[in-house]
Amino acid sequence: MHFFDVGKSAAQAEVQLLQQKAMRIGRQVALLLVAALLGFFSLITGHALLWAIFRYEFGFGPVTSPALVFFVDIFLALVFAFFGRRSYLYPAEVEAHLNRDRRLNELRQSFNMLSLATLVAGPLGRFVGSKLRRR
Repeated sequence: MHFFDVGKSAAQAEVQLLQQKAMRIGRQVALLLVAALLGFFSLITGHALLWAIFRYEFGFGPVTSPALVFFVDIFLALVFAFFGRRSYLYPAEVEAHLNRDRRLNELRQSFNMLSLATLVAGPLGRFVGSKLRRR
């Protein structure tokens, strides 16, 4: 019966690991969506203001001002993509990994003991045991 309990706890550890992984990926997706939405709105509202600043405050020409706005957009897109792509393992996920690995090792050991017990108590074990007792 111990074998089934260990298997059940290994399955529970795997479920916990998958839940933690899903939460981490969900957070990443949410951050990327917010970054994309804010990036889109900031591009729309900031273009005219940035163009006007480059054109009239700094005295750049009609070609240089939009080019600078474009490069600022590219830079902001790269920054948001960089922060959205970073993936950190949270302590709960690390604990779930360790718990799953411990349970799987315990399951393997229990399975090995079960196999050894079956071998000793099975027909081959009885045959060898009877031969040893007769001597």
